[in-house]
Amino acid sequence: MKKKDNEKQFDVTVIGGGLTGKLMVTLLIKSNIFKKNKLCWINTEKKISKDKRVSFINFKNFFKLENDYKINFLTNHYLKINKIQIHNTDEIKPLCLEDEVGHGVVIRNDILKSSLIVSEDDLTVYKSKVISTSYDEFLRYLILENGMKINTSLVLSADGNLSPVRNMSNINFIDHDLDHTIISGYLNTNNFDSNTAKQIFLKDSFIGLLPVSKTVVNFVWSLDNQTLNKKVNFEYYDEISERLNSFFSKYNVNFNQTELQNKKLQIYPINIKYVQNPFKKRLALIGDSAHSIHPLAGQGFNLSIEDCFHMMDCIRNATKIGKDFGEISVLTEYSKLTRSRTNFITFITTILFYVFKKKNNFVNKMINVGLKNIEKTSLKGIFKILARGY
Repeated sequence: MKKKDNEKQFDVTVIGGGLTGKLMVTLLIKSNIFKKNKLCWINTEKKISKDKRVSFINFKNFFKLENDYKINFLTNHYLKINKIQIHNTDEIKPLCLEDEVGHGVVIRNDILKSSLIVSEDDLTVYKSKVISTSYDEFLRYLILENGMKINTSLVLSADGNLSPVRNMSNINFIDHDLDHTIISGYLNTNNFDSNTAKQIFLKDSFIGLLPVSKTVVNFVWSLDNQTLNKKVNFEYYDEISERLNSFFSKYNVNFNQTELQNKKLQIYPINIKYVQNPFKKRLALIGDSAHSIHPLAGQGFNLSIEDCFHMMDCIRNATKIGKDFGEISVLTEYSKLTRSRTNFITFITTILFYVFKKKNNFVNKMINVGLKNIEKTSLKGIFKILARGY
């Protein structure tokens, strides 16, 4: 039967124009497995990314992106992190994780995205969103808002935390509100080591600090909603500067607001989404559509990168033996590959969140004793391994 003009067929279709979606498309193209007319990207982003947030990419994932997938990162586009310091209220001293090889790198999201080179000559791109989906034994069908019908062997859905495609496909997930708000922005600083990342646990909030230059840090501030709701006209920059300057006065490190053009904040509620089986027939979830965790460990985007790596492994293995890579056995294998680390990172970050959120003076004292003891034991090596991605 002749296909209609508004009906196209592909081997793989990626949904989502964010970092994970573009990374997945990049890896598919670089694999040289598919013909150009067999790859489809549904990308509804209308503007060039202006996401000024930063991401931490652990050493293992960064090495693989550079060496296995030949993605070119200019050395002036990222900072190497050799040390991670974990601070706590009334601490004796911070837990310090040093690694000469490097824990990973910090890179701004818009720069990272621009390093992923995708040409529309390499695949077919549609700018219209998916409004419905169905499947049969052989294909997954996507109906776009513009009336186009996509017939594809496999759909890889990277459409974010809210994931309309996940909802359309009736994939079950756990959704848990942490009752915290995430605020992310930039601060000027002095005497801050530009190769050190810091995690600070305060009584009502957690703050992650990632250096972006010798004088500027990106902060990711997780603030208890009860504290936030108590104040009218909450001045975020004044509040975080006051907290950090008070905490770091003993270290002779201080913070202040950046220039006006850098004052725009990212503010959003944080919740955990956990998908036990991130697939359906001829459909797999990758990135935030498959898992959403608290950002305190800096591992959220690393899990998304690893999703892309695991999916490529499954596609290559299926191709070698002539198996249809949309088959349920391939998707089950993808789920098995991602499950152990996703479960571990989700569990650890959630436990840490609640341990530090609920602390009183006694708990706080015990935490500091625990951190001091970890400093003296082989457990410190486990934290280093976790940070590097092994």
